[in-house]
Amino acid sequence: MTDRNLVLWNSGDSEQIVTKVAIAGDFLPSGNLMFPAGAGWSEMAQSLACHFDDVAATFVNLECTVADETLPARPLVGIGQTVLACSDSLNYLQSIRAHAVGIANNHSYDFGDEGVTQTRQAISKHGMIPLGAGRTARESPEVFIWQGPNKLRVGFWAAAKATHDVATAQTPGVEPATPKRALEAAQEMKRRGATFCIALLHAGVLRTNRPDPEDVRLMELIAKCGFRVVAASHSHRISGYSRMGLAQDTPSFSFYGLGSLVSGYVASPLEREGLIVVVGFNRDGKFIRLEIRPVLLGENGFGAIPDASMRDRILNRFRELSEEIADGSYEKMFYRDLSPGLLRLYMRDAHAAFRHRGVRGLAIKMSRIRLRHVRRLVRKATG
Repeated sequence: MTDRNLVLWNSGDSEQIVTKVAIAGDFLPSGNLMFPAGAGWSEMAQSLACHFDDVAATFVNLECTVADETLPARPLVGIGQTVLACSDSLNYLQSIRAHAVGIANNHSYDFGDEGVTQTRQAISKHGMIPLGAGRTARESPEVFIWQGPNKLRVGFWAAAKATHDVATAQTPGVEPATPKRALEAAQEMKRRGATFCIALLHAGVLRTNRPDPEDVRLMELIAKCGFRVVAASHSHRISGYSRMGLAQDTPSFSFYGLGSLVSGYVASPLEREGLIVVVGFNRDGKFIRLEIRPVLLGENGFGAIPDASMRDRILNRFRELSEEIADGSYEKMFYRDLSPGLLRLYMRDAHAAFRHRGVRGLAIKMSRIRLRHVRRLVRKATG
């Protein structure tokens, strides 16, 4: 570990790192956020400035619609709420050098098609590239190639598994996180000259730091499509990582939970922990180092650099979770984490759906209980 960062891998080359790219988790600029007097979004980003001072480009998930406050929200189905933020909140992302902004998540369509359109426009007006919502599955995956120094070309792709608004061939929606779309995205990136490909997925499960076994397998398949880093966020908690590839110069990495950078909705102290993945390249654009930088959300909802004690606690948790993934013990603990109150949670959602939209709402909710939810209930019943 160097200073406040954890180096996960290096190539063994003695060459100097000249460019760094960061991948962060959820940016949710809504809810119970608190600003000191006179402070704006740019000023609040200064609490994490040291983590991004040496970063040239950042890729982050915007888990919130950015639109006109008069835009009507779509009816809720089940427990939860719609989230909306003002365009000024994107000044925060500018301050941390965000170039690509993922909008593939379960809140992408909280305010319908118009909400997605306005969000994309707001991101573009701030000089950043929106990725992951607003296209059909018939269209090629939306990707962005960041032009780094010399030969470096970094490709970004955003997609979601944790969403009900998946794009179809006929209907625009959220980019689906499937191996088929991942392969198409990687091929499109390579066609445009990408030398390093990154996928930011909205995947994971609330109330646990362990990844869904389905997500682990999915991310492994996506990495095999040509992505060197595959990172997930949705649980608002950190998780571990795994490495693929035996060759020292061509490894791929999967990160199963990055937590949050900013969130006005914190249900547990564990949801205050976050991670930033930083990829280092030499002057020829070769990948030579990978490191982790810890984040701690304060009572105000904004991420900051933790003190030494909390830094060690976050990184130790990351190590332990990674060991569970490596030895396979995470799977049993994943189901153990979800078992308490699981059936009660689904029944509560169904009741809320019926209360909001009657029989139709209940039918929609029941249609969204996916096969993996049924498997979780079976695991709860059988142990």
